[in-house]
Amino acid sequence: MTRHRRGLAMVAVLWGITITALLVSALLVGTTRMSMLGRDSMERIRARWAARAGAEATIATLAYHTQYPIPEDAYALVRDLEAVHAGAVPGGSWLIQHVSGDTARPFAGPQDEHSKLNVNGPYRGYMDVMFGPLAWGVFAAIEDWIDEDDDPSEFGVERDYYLSLDARYEPRNAPLQSIAELELIAGIEPDDIRGEDWNLNALLDPSEDDGDETLPWDNESGVLDGGWARMLTVRTPADGATQSGEPRIWLMATDATELIERFDLLGIELTEAKAESLINEAVGGTLDATTLVTSLGEEPPPADPEEGGEESQAIVWTPDEVAVVLSETSTTPPHRRDWGAININTVSPETLYAMYEGNERIVEALLSLRTRRANGLPSLVDFWDLPGATQEVLTQVIPLFCTDSNVFSITSRGRSDATDEVSEINIVVDRSSLPVRILEYREN
Repeated sequence: MTRHRRGLAMVAVLWGITITALLVSALLVGTTRMSMLGRDSMERIRARWAARAGAEATIATLAYHTQYPIPEDAYALVRDLEAVHAGAVPGGSWLIQHVSGDTARPFAGPQDEHSKLNVNGPYRGYMDVMFGPLAWGVFAAIEDWIDEDDDPSEFGVERDYYLSLDARYEPRNAPLQSIAELELIAGIEPDDIRGEDWNLNALLDPSEDDGDETLPWDNESGVLDGGWARMLTVRTPADGATQSGEPRIWLMATDATELIERFDLLGIELTEAKAESLINEAVGGTLDATTLVTSLGEEPPPADPEEGGEESQAIVWTPDEVAVVLSETSTTPPHRRDWGAININTVSPETLYAMYEGNERIVEALLSLRTRRANGLPSLVDFWDLPGATQEVLTQVIPLFCTDSNVFSITSRGRSDATDEVSEINIVVDRSSLPVRILEYREN
């Protein structure tokens, strides 16, 4: 072999080694990247299932308290929800929190939707006080959006207006399905509803506390401005979970025997006359919580001289009996319940002061009453302990409030141990019947 050929062979070998080295390097780089992507994907899955584990722990707690309630303790469910707000699974952990009111420190556990005013309910007129005065025509537009017809009210707008917009749509003409739907109503802006909480998760995210660096614009105060959504809801139903853990009795489809047995289950003796009276009042449309509770302040009617001075036959309810009636019975069918009231045990002071602007004394009385009791207010009957309680005062407050909750919003954040990968799940659940129903599910 000549020297020239040996040189060519050497060059060929060197090129072969170089190409092989490049191929091996490329393979190593690709394998490393695939390994990193695989690891990141695995850690995202760990974080997601950690978040799901937290949500499931919360749902299980809600189901347990629906089936095995603690009637005398209005805060028992809240404490148990706080107990499972943080936890761990192999390779990850979860944290469930929410911001309520004007405080920077988040609260442990899910957010109680019953701590808010239901826009679909009969008392949405309070919105004009809480966020008002509202711009001209806004409240009328809300009413027109919810009512069943296409006829605009005096200052409102209806179908024709929304169809005239560039992005055309029609009003629902039915109850709102989500709080974000308010943004579709004429005169209401997304900033009104969301404030700084652009993703409506009731938590202050980094992008919501960095000024004008990223959207949404915020004031970098460290405190979440939740907009109207922090005080309003559309999810809450009335009635639901009971003190006995048994399904609520619909008074239109029951008899005295079932009522007597339910009262007996709770250790209270109910006469047949009272059971029949309760059913008759429900059928006649004269039975409601306000009437029952305020009647406890009435004196029994005097004896009738024509009856020989015998005691009056009028029905007189005791506080314990009224508490059971409110907890165990309903005048509406399970498939068409009324809109829920505000839970006096969980409503924020900010919401109360906004509702009763100019009447701070009633707010202070309500807050004082629930603060004095370690176990909260288990029944509306307890409103008789309000300072200066009279039938007139109770008539004003009882229709607005309840003492237990059915619907909760769960914001569960899962985190992987290895890479701190974070996954967030937002779920709205209803525990008013078993199994607990998921009303909304979102993943981030």
